[in-house]
Amino acid sequence: MSFSNEPVVTLERVDIYQGERLVLADVHFQVNKGEFVFLIGRTGSGKSSLLKTLYADLWLQTGSAKVAGYELHKIRRNDIPFLRRKIGIVFQDFQLLTDRSVEENLSFVLRATGWKDKADISRRISEVLMQVGLSTSPKKMPHQLSGGEQQRVVIARAMLNEPQILIADEPTGNLDPEVGEQVMQVFQTINNAGTAILMATHNYDFLRNFPARILKCENGEVKEAVAS
Repeated sequence: MSFSNEPVVTLERVDIYQGERLVLADVHFQVNKGEFVFLIGRTGSGKSSLLKTLYADLWLQTGSAKVAGYELHKIRRNDIPFLRRKIGIVFQDFQLLTDRSVEENLSFVLRATGWKDKADISRRISEVLMQVGLSTSPKKMPHQLSGGEQQRVVIARAMLNEPQILIADEPTGNLDPEVGEQVMQVFQTINNAGTAILMATHNYDFLRNFPARILKCENGEVKEAVAS
């Protein structure tokens, strides 16, 4: 394990594209180990495109970026799965396998990322479910869970390989406010344990209730902002 103080994310002179269209220009910022950063901005301002670039779903065309030790401007397609093992990704829609239990959803990911020992797999699944407050639910099917519980499973799934950073794109967007607040507390617990988090959100209550650094996508730029 590396104990360097190098930032988990570093962007320099990066341009972000949606197809052929430039949406964010000359982006430069860092996310340090253990830091919590909100990403805000209007719909269409480039938040999702920025996040997709960080996990190499969109190709980096201009500038340089380093995420979890991988240089995105040089990364080979074969290395993208290894980058994604070092970052956890949480989406607004849960994308759980509906025909498998919670435990089977998590086991599927571990096996796909190289875990083989049954005891190790079982232990890791227990750890992440405890981390998100679902230790009593491993045998439940997704349809037996509330929306908030399903999103906790998604967070647990993202944490399986002990990522350096969680990248979350509107993770509470489909949840009612009270449940969203509970899920936000799960993210804060994970962050307090040392995992960096970069979260895109439209929920401005979070900015007041969970004070953290804020980056704002606006007018084709990414700038530091303060909660209003």
